[in-house]
Amino acid sequence: MSTGKHTVIYSPSKSKFGNVFEYLGYAPDCDFIYHNVFDSAGFKTLPHRPDFPLLLWNAEEAFVEDTSDIHRDFVYVTGNYNLPNYFSMHDIISSRIWPNKTWSDTKTKLFNCTQLKDVGHRRSVIAALHKANVLEKCNWSYVNNTCNGSWFHSALGFTQQDIDYAHSIDSIIPYDAYPVVGAHNRDLPDIWNDSCVTISTETTFQHYRTQVPPLMLTEKTYCAIANLTMFIIAGPVGSLRLLADQGYATFDDLWDESYDTITNTAQRLRAVCALIEEVSKMDLPKLHAHCKERLLHNQNVLYSIDVKSRVDKVTQWLLESR
Repeated sequence: MSTGKHTVIYSPSKSKFGNVFEYLGYAPDCDFIYHNVFDSAGFKTLPHRPDFPLLLWNAEEAFVEDTSDIHRDFVYVTGNYNLPNYFSMHDIISSRIWPNKTWSDTKTKLFNCTQLKDVGHRRSVIAALHKANVLEKCNWSYVNNTCNGSWFHSALGFTQQDIDYAHSIDSIIPYDAYPVVGAHNRDLPDIWNDSCVTISTETTFQHYRTQVPPLMLTEKTYCAIANLTMFIIAGPVGSLRLLADQGYATFDDLWDESYDTITNTAQRLRAVCALIEEVSKMDLPKLHAHCKERLLHNQNVLYSIDVKSRVDKVTQWLLESR
């Protein structure tokens, strides 16, 4: 493919995902080989063009694949903020999913929290809402009931008490309140318009001591920003710090956000659940109205992303890899 004055060579893995740079509207300003890691069965199909810089694209994921079979220089673009060559993709995607939402003062629900995959931290969050006796005041769903105790590994600090807490909702799930679950789906009913706080149960939460924490935020968080709600993030350590670095305002003046700094997986999840129980007792419609200027600021940051500057950094990485 030619991008004007430059040539892009695609590995066979391009067949399913298409050209991410066509989606972004900008391409790196140099020749390069493009390989989408997420859609790859390995790296054996990489074109043999040592004269072209090699781009391994994995900006939608936080974990890094094994690249030991690649015997040449390359640029590995990741969605993990804690690693080199970070590219934030999910905020761009989210900014294009939802049109500019206008402000609404009508708030009849305290929280929204929809779940598709049955994962430990998501189960615990619903358990916190259940314990606080506020599920009837929430837009929520939990489609699957397949999680076992293996997610709550003792090496992460979890105890039997944590497992019992998570399974306290076994009698009320699955609960499929909506025909489609998933923040990317435009057919999902407007669960944000009448709710004050989005509880974002992110794709990644846990990590072991030997791992680089998988700090990546997805549409699960950015949908709250697009739709003008406050948020609590059940996600990787440093999630709120990442948002602050991107220019977003959070809510540490309203409630305790120190959970974001807790590196131990089990302790962080307990802190998030305790916070949900505490926040459920607050006058959330009043707090939401109080945060109007802040929430509109956040939405404006989301819709003002400089995509070209991000792609220009990819150009720099590729040229430096030669």
